[in-house]
Amino acid sequence: MTPARRLRTAVVLACLVSSAQSLAGSGPPDVGDATLRDARGQVTSVTALARAHKLTVVIFYAAGCPCFAAHVDRLRQLATELGPRGVGFVVVDSERHVPGEASPPAEIAPGLPLLRDESGDLARRLGARYATESYVLDPAGRVRYQGGVDSDRKYLRPDAQPFLRQALLKLLSGDAPAFATSKALGCALRLL
Repeated sequence: MTPARRLRTAVVLACLVSSAQSLAGSGPPDVGDATLRDARGQVTSVTALARAHKLTVVIFYAAGCPCFAAHVDRLRQLATELGPRGVGFVVVDSERHVPGEASPPAEIAPGLPLLRDESGDLARRLGARYATESYVLDPAGRVRYQGGVDSDRKYLRPDAQPFLRQALLKLLSGDAPAFATSKALGCALRLL
């Protein structure tokens, strides 16, 4: 292993340990009765979304975030691959919007609907702070994974760690993910 690769691996592991330690005594986040609104104005609860699938992936969005934009194709591929296996995907906009700013789209990509967390309640309940921060919920609404999509901020390198994909595959097979948390690599959310 090259020194640069050893350093990258050490940094990723340090981030994982740090994330795990920060969550250690706090227990899993609770989605409670948080609600989301779609582009047509229809409201749905996060618990209803979770009950509709074997697993539900909630990914936080930030308009204009280059890291989020870099992950859209990766997320679309995951939705295409794992949707038929019972995994639902939803992108959540919890940001404060500035007057005159373009309205977010109704859908980020096929299979990735964008729903609005108008009060920021869901983001606060989960502790979401960054775009691309992802949460995997089981049908009871319990968080089974929290963190990044993968270990790359923008450009997908061959040695990238696909954290979200690995967690989903483990959970679908009935096992706990190797890492229940990882670091999300995206822009800070401007929470409501």
